[in-house]
Amino acid sequence: MSRVVVVCEGETEEEFVRDVLAPDFLGLGLYLEPQMVDTSPGHRGGALNYDRVKPHLRNTLRQKSAPVVTTLFDLYRLDKRFPGHGVTMAETGLAQKLEVLCAELHADVVAAAGCLPGRFIPYIQAHEFEALLFSDVPTLVQVESNWPRASAALTAARAAAESPEHINDRPETKPAAHLERELRNPNYRKRRHGPIAAQRIGLDKMEAECAFFAAWLAQIRKLAQT
Repeated sequence: MSRVVVVCEGETEEEFVRDVLAPDFLGLGLYLEPQMVDTSPGHRGGALNYDRVKPHLRNTLRQKSAPVVTTLFDLYRLDKRFPGHGVTMAETGLAQKLEVLCAELHADVVAAAGCLPGRFIPYIQAHEFEALLFSDVPTLVQVESNWPRASAALTAARAAAESPEHINDRPETKPAAHLERELRNPNYRKRRHGPIAAQRIGLDKMEAECAFFAAWLAQIRKLAQT
């Protein structure tokens, strides 16, 4: 069994890795272990500070067990201290932004850890975790009994973008903003509803709709062949 540490943005992503991703990868002989970064004394996850992220990644890669390490961070409000951030935000295309950010992050962390390049797989989710839930709006709105009334508005938000991962990243139009605005009684709560919706939607649908996410999982699956 090969160990793959997934360093996550927050608690929702941690649960997503544990409850949705990890069971799917066990059959390949890959054990996905979610972790969160200490963001302040006694607190983990959220508002990632690169000054804390980098040492966490470096130290994990230096462990004697020599795990492969990957990340699950949001592009939305990514800390400006991440390598390549200034250059990347000038890029016009989403694919180019992610490519530059991940390449710069990879180079910086591998150099700090002194590890083999293949042991670190950087991934930044466009634009945030909630984008994955737009892979299947009809399933999403069935999570709570009053949510189907939001189906038309959420379907329109999805249809206006090239893919769920292209849904706008501004505060009022980011994926989570649509869900928080439209899903009522009960209101959408990321920690409560996100993992449940993700489980019901399933990886097959998410990978079919979200190309960047699918490419990341493909990289991890290749580890089973080595």
